[in-house]
Order: sequence, then structure tokens, then C-alpha cells
Amino acid sequence: MTIVGKQTLSNLNDFQKEIHHDAKQLLDFDNFYSIFLKSKTVSETVDAVGRLIKNNQSHYEQFNPLFHYDNSFWITQLFVKLFRLRKLDYFSNLDSNQEIANCLRISGFPSLEFYFSANSQLTKDGFYLREKNLQIDLLYLDIFNKDMFINADGFANLINSRIGKNLTAVDVKTLTGIFKTLAKILGEDDFSVDLNLLQSGNNQMLPLSKIDLPAIVTDQLFVLAQSRQKDIFALDNGFQIDFNEEMSLYLIQAIDSLGHSQWFFKVFDTYDQWTFLDVLTKYNWFLKWYLDNLNYLKIAYRDDLFPG
Repeated sequence: MTIVGKQTLSNLNDFQKEIHHDAKQLLDFDNFYSIFLKSKTVSETVDAVGRLIKNNQSHYEQFNPLFHYDNSFWITQLFVKLFRLRKLDYFSNLDSNQEIANCLRISGFPSLEFYFSANSQLTKDGFYLREKNLQIDLLYLDIFNKDMFINADGFANLINSRIGKNLTAVDVKTLTGIFKTLAKILGEDDFSVDLNLLQSGNNQMLPLSKIDLPAIVTDQLFVLAQSRQKDIFALDNGFQIDFNEEMSLYLIQAIDSLGHSQWFFKVFDTYDQWTFLDVLTKYNWFLKWYLDNLNYLKIAYRDDLFPG
């Protein structure tokens, strides 16, 4: 056999290996997708989507599949499937033509549209659920490390936005209830979940990111509360505002060994139901004070994932 003939045969053998590689990868994709469609538990569903994403990231040597979607597409499908495992149709991923799309809508909230986005500047494997019109990130979801974290600033900015101002307190309660349900579902697969300002509970403490809160900030709170006929009291370690007969908010401090003050928000109510976001939603003057002084009042929480 001539040198040219040997090279031709070698090239053909290499091509055959590449076709075999691609065929196996496509077969794996079909298997993982079938598992996803048939999955009955949270663990099976999450695992199948993880395998689909890893398959999706693998390189095809010769094929250029027409069905190739980016990773966020599969996270979107996961989101919908997890709720449907509980027979809940909160989210839809169909567009106006009733075709599957890389977006999420919630029945009853026509002004809101969501999609998942990765942050290329992070070394993490997770995705952010982002509101499309406002470009606000509401949560971080990492199915490989099993993390779900709520973005406190994102929800505060949402309710203060042009869209959020048209939402009633009941609307916000419904919306946050959906994310609490998601947290319960993911908890079944041992996800680490932090609801942050969506978490109710009289023992829930929300630390501020900065220490030594300036007196001018608390002075403003005193003036605003009194102007709204809300009882506000100075405590030995901070302040208490009685918003109504059932619910009070505490802004309290703990002194560290260096003499610095670490401040916390704490909501206390008779039925253990109010969240910090409920307070922000219900009382616009308090929300304005909070956002006007966000540089000091920002809740300390995962700055590596939610910078700014």
C-alpha cells in the first residue's frame, strides 16, 4: 500500500472512531432524556437533568445536532417538572405559540417572565433565576452542589419596581409561597436551602452586612415610625416597632469582642407567619427607608453569589 493509501485508510479509521463517539453520546442523551421524562421522584429528576447538562457540554466530533439547547434550557425544564411532580402547574415554559421555550411564566402574573442565566465570571456551576423585564436575579440554583439561595436584594427590588408596585400584598404572598414550595421540594433531595427574607419564624435573625449602624439611619426610622403612628421603642440592644397588634419588628445589635455592633432584623408575630419581605411589602414607608439606606441595611448574605 502506498503512503497516500495508508494515510487515507488512517483518516477513514479516525472518522469512524469519531462517528462511533458521537453515536454513543447521542445514545446517552436519548437514555438520559427518557429517564427525565419518566422520572417520578425529585432525586431522579434532578439527577437526569444533571446528566443531560453534562452530555450537553460534551463535544461532538462530527455531528451538529439540531436539538442542541444551552444548559439553562434544561434547568428550565427541571423547574417545571419539579412542580408537576406535586401536580402543581405554577410555571409554564410555553411561548405564545404554545411551543416549548427557554422562559418561565406564572399564571396570574402576566407582567413577569423569568429565565435562567449562568454567570461566566463565577467558577460555580449554578444558574440564576432572572426576571426578564427588570433584569433582577431572584435566586441561585446549583443542582450539582445541591444549593438553592434566595437573593434578598432581588426580592426587595422586585416589589419596589414599576411592576412590583402593581402587585398586592396577596400577590406577593402567592409569589413567595411558590418559592417556599420549591424549597420544600428540593429539600427532599437534600438540597441546602436558604429562604432568607422569605423565611417566616420568630427565631429568624437576618444579620446586616455592615457593622456599627450610623445613628442617622435609626433616627430616620424613629421619625418615620412616629409619623405613621407606629409605636417604636428604644431597647437596651436596639429598637422595637409595633406595626400592628400581631406583629413587631426588632432591629437589634450584638457587641463583638472588639466593641463593634453587629445588627440584625427580626420579625416577631403572634402566629409565626410574617416574613421580613411581608413587612417590606405591606408598609411602603418602611420599604423606602430600607432601600434608601441599603448601603447600611443590606442583609449579609452570599456576596460571592450576589455581589453589589
